[in-house]
Amino acid sequence: MTFRISVDSGGTFTDGVVMNEQGQVITSKASTTPRNLIVGTVACLSKLASLSGTALDDLLGQTNVIVHGTTMATNLVVSRNGAKLGTITTKGYKDRMLFLQVAKGELGGDIKAGVDELFSFRMDPPVPLTRRYLMTEVEERVNHKGEVLIPLNEDDARKAVAYLKEQGVESIAVILLFSHLYPDHERRMEEIIKETFPEAHVSLSSNVLPMTGEVGRWSTTMFCSYVAPKTVDYIYRLEKLLKDKGFKGQLVFMQSNGGVATPELICENPATLLASGPAAGPLTSLALARELHVKNVVSIDMGGTSFDVGPIAEGQSRLVRMKVIEGMKYCLPSIDVITIGAGGGSIAWIDPGGILQVGPQSAGAVPGPASYGLDGTEPTVTDADIVLGYIDPEYFLGGEMKLRKDLAEKAIKEKIAAPLGLDVPQAAAAIYDIVNAKMAGIIRVVFSRRGYDPREFILCAAGGAGGIHSARIMEELDIGGLLIPKIAPVYCAFGMMYADLRHSFTRPYVCEAAKANLDNINVLYEEMEKEAMEALQREGVAKKDVRIVRTMDMRYYGQVREQNVQVPDGKDGKVTSEALNTIADRFHEMHRKIIGYSHTKYPTEIVRLYLEGIGQLETPRLQEISRDGNDASRAVKGTRKVFFRESDDFVDTKIYDGDMLLANNILKGPCIIEEKMTTIVVPPKITIKVDTYGDYRTINQ
Repeated sequence: MTFRISVDSGGTFTDGVVMNEQGQVITSKASTTPRNLIVGTVACLSKLASLSGTALDDLLGQTNVIVHGTTMATNLVVSRNGAKLGTITTKGYKDRMLFLQVAKGELGGDIKAGVDELFSFRMDPPVPLTRRYLMTEVEERVNHKGEVLIPLNEDDARKAVAYLKEQGVESIAVILLFSHLYPDHERRMEEIIKETFPEAHVSLSSNVLPMTGEVGRWSTTMFCSYVAPKTVDYIYRLEKLLKDKGFKGQLVFMQSNGGVATPELICENPATLLASGPAAGPLTSLALARELHVKNVVSIDMGGTSFDVGPIAEGQSRLVRMKVIEGMKYCLPSIDVITIGAGGGSIAWIDPGGILQVGPQSAGAVPGPASYGLDGTEPTVTDADIVLGYIDPEYFLGGEMKLRKDLAEKAIKEKIAAPLGLDVPQAAAAIYDIVNAKMAGIIRVVFSRRGYDPREFILCAAGGAGGIHSARIMEELDIGGLLIPKIAPVYCAFGMMYADLRHSFTRPYVCEAAKANLDNINVLYEEMEKEAMEALQREGVAKKDVRIVRTMDMRYYGQVREQNVQVPDGKDGKVTSEALNTIADRFHEMHRKIIGYSHTKYPTEIVRLYLEGIGQLETPRLQEISRDGNDASRAVKGTRKVFFRESDDFVDTKIYDGDMLLANNILKGPCIIEEKMTTIVVPPKITIKVDTYGDYRTINQ
């Protein structure tokens, strides 16, 4: 028997999944250990081994692949706990990264700031990843055509490196003007650093992101250099530990682009981990959607700290080319997932105007919600769910962790109910409604910005807290239906099972489409394809398992925002004039759908070329569960008082044991389904059916 394992280290819990050759799945959760993530990872693996009835060494010895997802890189940036970073840039430009990189309305990511903040001159710009005194310059200059105007002054270069060494930096980002067109100056800088300061980690912007636009290129390179030392150290330590415990298979890491890569390639560009945390969630939705023959799904993942939204339209997850992280541009390809601070640990609070708010602050794993009994005093969404009867405090994590309802009631009473003149259940219901409205609001933004109609989508809800809130979100948005996977509590960890090896490459090419030089375009695509093949060969991928996907950014002439359009497969992989016409047609249609109009007679412009090299891995098989009739009464484990807004009171509600439900069972709301690691709340007028794989789907009655 051989196994495949995935481990997802999140902000509150570390989730694990082990799957055997028959598709049988065992899942586990362990508390994340922020000070030493390896401890939480090993604890999760040990739980998987125990649940599998074997020792950890034996399980690892029979495992072919371990897929690991981690929020480590993101946490280093958010907590400002990365490397002591120095930068070397073109003379006269060292202060460029101190300026505001994005519009104020984008500082929070995908959500626009309020009008007051948008025009406030008092609003502080984001804090850079390093201090100004560690930003150095060298004399050199390359123009926008890639022509050398001023050669690299090597005396300047050596002085800059010596100064950074004297200041004790751990990592250096080399970010020179137009290095994507002429990388030789950056490469020579790297040679000088290796000669005189070999212990420093070096990141070159021409390697990290050879893209037009120095701000995005430089910012992404600084991210890479900032997280590299600790990330690389973590990878090496984890590899050694797994090897010592008998693991002989392949360890791969989840990337922001929805694919995985080997430790060797991750260490070359650790920035690929930065937006990887939620990237696997849509892969689960995509796999389930294909099994159910559904094309349009919006994936939501509500964990302990955050709420992730990832749309999948026409059976495809979408890549975005720029995200905002801590007010700075991150421009490596990322799965289109929007994240807000709304999870089970989100804190409820009253603002200065006396208005109840929920999040984005979170109680995290420690001290956690007040009900955890770990000295937490702030009321959270989880505390409200306990008070309302949605969560059984005696059955949290299948009974592994006992919660304190009295502490939840106390926190809500003192911090929310008393100040607002409400009783405790009313305050808890208000917290529940507000966090639901907040989550529905971000999904509404996702739909409107991408031109999607929610009635054409299925809501795929996951995360430990997703099942408690998803039915109300579906009702709020009038979405076409609800799907709650059986593996919802370990959603991202399960999605990693479906990730292929994937590497993304880019080249600048700015030209009016009608005047494009096809020979030049094909040369650039050939360069990227060669790099992709070399990377995948290093990872042991056979040529027959390689898939190449070409896209390009296009816009109407004079615009500043682009749309990414797929390039049709041509003869021998070449882009032809016929292919350009097809690309233009696709662009017009995409622009009409997303922006609201198109102008087929107006000239278009190519901005960038992209290529993805995908090493296709064997797809895990889902295991079907036993079938039965519609009657689910055999799974009833009792009743309890649960609050539903339809009656504005607590009502006697059936509680079902999720492990006893069989395919075709039908459950009519109001009722509650209890799984070991999650709870599903089925409100009145909602009917749920158990499908072939044990997933829960709404049906019309």
